[in-house]
Amino acid sequence: MKTKFSRITSIVLAAIFALAVTSFTGCSLMKKIQAAKILIKTKFEYKDLTFDSVVIDPPILELVDKGLQGFIPNPDAVKLVTDLAKGIINSQLGSANFDVYLNANNGGKDTLWINELKIELKFDTLITLPLTLKDSMVLAPGDNDMHLNAAFPIDMRIFKLNEVKFYAIAGYLDVSLEAGGKSVSQDVEIRRDVDSEDVLKLETAVRDRLTKRLVDQWVGKLGKMILK
Repeated sequence: MKTKFSRITSIVLAAIFALAVTSFTGCSLMKKIQAAKILIKTKFEYKDLTFDSVVIDPPILELVDKGLQGFIPNPDAVKLVTDLAKGIINSQLGSANFDVYLNANNGGKDTLWINELKIELKFDTLITLPLTLKDSMVLAPGDNDMHLNAAFPIDMRIFKLNEVKFYAIAGYLDVSLEAGGKSVSQDVEIRRDVDSEDVLKLETAVRDRLTKRLVDQWVGKLGKMILK
């Protein structure tokens, strides 16, 4: 049987627990509101897009590298190399990696932590690619460089980059005032008209890498075999 004292103690403990929960919830809510206010002031701008590297799928490399083994060149390797020399790609050969640079200007006085980022890069209507954040997961007050990566599949679309008239970056990011804290979201949408010469440079860089890696070396080896 509970005494009057024990009943009072239970009531006091329950009240303290309720107050603690309310305070914690209120604190989390305030931080979330504060993060939202800062995020509203944060402006995102496109800075640059540059070509990084070409990665050839291992089976393609193996086909080309071993295409001259034996008495007669591998017909599949011959077709791949001759088609590529003509600017024809019948299947995906690998990926062309791009670096995308944005500026995020945090107009607040507190640092924001990026908990999640889902953004896509559109090369006009040619293709849409997911972007991944390469470096910092925080947005300090002031200007912040955001370095993101995209991988463009090496297929016939790679030769249509010179037709691209604009880049569009769209998606959202979740941020909080502390790592793992309560997140708030904001949509990101940026459109950038591009100079045809810029995308032509990208297309040329990718084509030259492919030609050098898969065509020139292979034809050079073939020429040496013929001259023997």
